[in-house]
Amino acid sequence: MADGDAPLDAWIRRLAPRAVAYARTLLRRPDRAEDVVQEVMLRLLEHKEYDLLADGEKLLFRSVTNACINATTRRREMMSLEAEKAEGFCLADVLASVAEPDPAHAAEERELMERVEQALRALPPMQRAAVELKAMGHTLRQIAETLEVSASNAGVLVHRGRKRLRQRLGTRLPAELR
Repeated sequence: MADGDAPLDAWIRRLAPRAVAYARTLLRRPDRAEDVVQEVMLRLLEHKEYDLLADGEKLLFRSVTNACINATTRRREMMSLEAEKAEGFCLADVLASVAEPDPAHAAEERELMERVEQALRALPPMQRAAVELKAMGHTLRQIAETLEVSASNAGVLVHRGRKRLRQRLGTRLPAELR
């Protein structure tokens, strides 16, 4: 990479892991999330008129959001629900692969993660994206810019998404998480 590309290299190194993590939460498929982020970053880098150092983070997350929503919508149209579950990223599998000293605690943890996973999957794509961005520490203004909605609409998306999660999970959540 040329010396003039050092700031962009730093930008990529700083944002790529966060963008992949965000895409994984939306797609539930780690391999596809990495592909989506790579495709989005390449498109952003090809456009010379973008000032990626100034507002590239907003462009990146907006583009990743749109690409993930498009991929999710297309996948639902082409696959049955069973096939989607078979190929989906499952947090319970990740938890099961981690050694846990107490089997009862591990089972409870897996069950909770499965319920959260199912509840997140049931959210509409925009609400899920808003909830995931908020969980990643984004402000409502940043969420609004990323999803291309007003700040008040971003707040509504987060609120409704959290409300739906509470309704779906209800008393199954431990009291400290309600």
